[in-house]
Amino acid sequence: MKKLQKLQKLQKLQKLRNSETTVYDGVVGSAVEGCDKPLASYKNFQQVYNDCITWNGNKASLTVKYRSDDATTPGIGLRVHYNSSQLSFSEVVEKFETDLIAESVSPDSDNEDNDKSTDMVILLGWASLTGIWPGEEEANLATIEFTKVDSSNEDYIVNYTSSSNAAGFELIVGK
Repeated sequence: MKKLQKLQKLQKLQKLRNSETTVYDGVVGSAVEGCDKPLASYKNFQQVYNDCITWNGNKASLTVKYRSDDATTPGIGLRVHYNSSQLSFSEVVEKFETDLIAESVSPDSDNEDNDKSTDMVILLGWASLTGIWPGEEEANLATIEFTKVDSSNEDYIVNYTSSSNAAGFELIVGK
């Protein structure tokens, strides 16, 4: 049964990779997310997304990416939610340093992602006084490193929510 589910998941991911870039339309998204709307249909947007989590033994890396149709926004505030019984936070590396104002890890006590399985949140925030952040339409915001808590092969859930996004811009979360 698990092999069939993995095969179906792989087929779905392959289909997404072969199609036009689409996104999840909303303020809560996951590291692996169903897609429902072409990116080209958005105007004034900020998108936070990722490729797959990369594994090296029990060590995981998740690169959080950003894209917008305007390279001159005042910034973005982002929450990355995860389940600490599956993943142990190690560190944030390769950060987009320009105008980085917040980086912290805390319990997900407010359940902003409406997912009871996630219990920890990483807060990342960028704010530009000049309003020209990030200065390019696409950027890697951060690479987050985790350690697998156990040696299971289950799916690991990572969700995103926004603590703030640019006024007049729609936040798109997911790939």
